[in-house]
Amino acid sequence: MMDKNEFWELIQTSYKEADWETDKEMELLINKLSEYSQEDILRFGKIYDIYAKESYKKKLWAAAYVMNGGCSDDCFDYFRGWLISRGKEPYLNALINPDSLIDLDIPYEDDNFENELMLSVAQISFNKKIGTEEDINVYFERMKQFELDSDEILRIVAEISFDENIDAEWDEDDEESLKNLVPKLYDQYW
Repeated sequence: MMDKNEFWELIQTSYKEADWETDKEMELLINKLSEYSQEDILRFGKIYDIYAKESYKKKLWAAAYVMNGGCSDDCFDYFRGWLISRGKEPYLNALINPDSLIDLDIPYEDDNFENELMLSVAQISFNKKIGTEEDINVYFERMKQFELDSDEILRIVAEISFDENIDAEWDEDDEESLKNLVPKLYDQYW
């Protein structure tokens, strides 16, 4: 059954098999996930939604802003997709200290720290599973009706720790505020 451990295992396995290439990782992940039951694919989608929601933090957005040379609302969604696609350890570490992203072994050509496709992995896998790849409404209707057990949600959230200043305010026009929040990333990317 899909749970947070299986979620991270699928991501990590796909990432390694893709030799750390994002596009190939997404293809592998979609193919692997589409082999699961419809319910497990929906569970994957719900687990992803929790991790994405929990990472919607201002200091992490500052890191995304610095790493991408700017970052809109959509960019931040794609950045969090990129972060989740890197695996459990980088994700959890970045919420404790967004500046820890400097320690990731990031290929030089991966200078766009976004993964929009990660947001749709469950939907694409689900549609592939049921053979209606064009009709996205089936997936979203099923997702509205599907809920994770509250204990499972608590187990997912309980594993996440945050920097004490994770929601620190910053201003894109104030470079000093960015430098103070993520000094290592700022020195590397800004």
